Amino acid sequence: MIRWVFAGGKPQGIRVLRRAIERGRPPVLIVWPPDLPAADLTELTGLADSAGIPTASSANLEDRVGDLSSVDLLVTCRFGLLKPRVFEAPRLGAVNVHSSLLPRYRGVHPVAWALIRGERVTGVTVHRIDAKIDTGPILAQIEVPIAAEDDIWGLTAKLDAVSADVVDEVLEAVVRTGSLPPARPQTGEASSAPRRRPEDGRIDWAVSARGVHDLCRALRPPLPPAFAFTADGGRVEILDSRRPGGNGSDLPAGTVVETMGGGWHAVACGDGVVALRTDIPLVPGALLS
Repeated sequence: MIRWVFAGGKPQGIRVLRRAIERGRPPVLIVWPPDLPAADLTELTGLADSAGIPTASSANLEDRVGDLSSVDLLVTCRFGLLKPRVFEAPRLGAVNVHSSLLPRYRGVHPVAWALIRGERVTGVTVHRIDAKIDTGPILAQIEVPIAAEDDIWGLTAKLDAVSADVVDEVLEAVVRTGSLPPARPQTGEASSAPRRRPEDGRIDWAVSARGVHDLCRALRPPLPPAFAFTADGGRVEILDSRRPGGNGSDLPAGTVVETMGGGWHAVACGDGVVALRTDIPLVPGALLS
């Protein structure tokens, strides 16, 4: 039997918890961060109540070191940074669920950055927590292809769905052997996924049509969307985009080539045309910046 604590939330963490409970491996305590959205908190606490699992709220788990020192493992998912006295407290330490193929996209917004940078594959990694951000040895990892039609929410849902499988692999090893599965160091080219700011969504029309589309599909509402400005300073927000295709345009980058109905417009980019659905109507020939 394994005694473990879960810290986190969001749909990804709830999927992990639900699987563990179904497999007869419920945590002895569920801790959620104070900023967990209300809808996620309702689902999380409802799941805990139905399984009879105690819950608590904590920003950094420093007030829970006593609880952690009496368990085998801490599993975090979408939680904040931890100090050594916290992640070293359990018998086997602590592991984290991260939505990328580490060492690629270390940081808080890995899914968005994978889309923005045009990746064709990403995944989920369970790694040991150490003193740095997402640098600990890898315990389990699974790849997830990025489809042409995936946006931030569709890809996030795919990653959430497989997260339970990866964590289940780790918990199964602890149940079977009393230890974590063999770890391997992170190798290969590392990259970061820093927090994105709303102002980072401004479109650079000089990049490729694919690049504009990738930015827009990474910033779907209700996230602060990709945006541009009209010649008179009006703000244009991008609600949807389509994978670029067809012929390019001889018009300057940022020019509205045509309107297509339903709020959709074809806009010239650095090497082609991208289809965008905007929050305000545009006219052919308008220049966006």
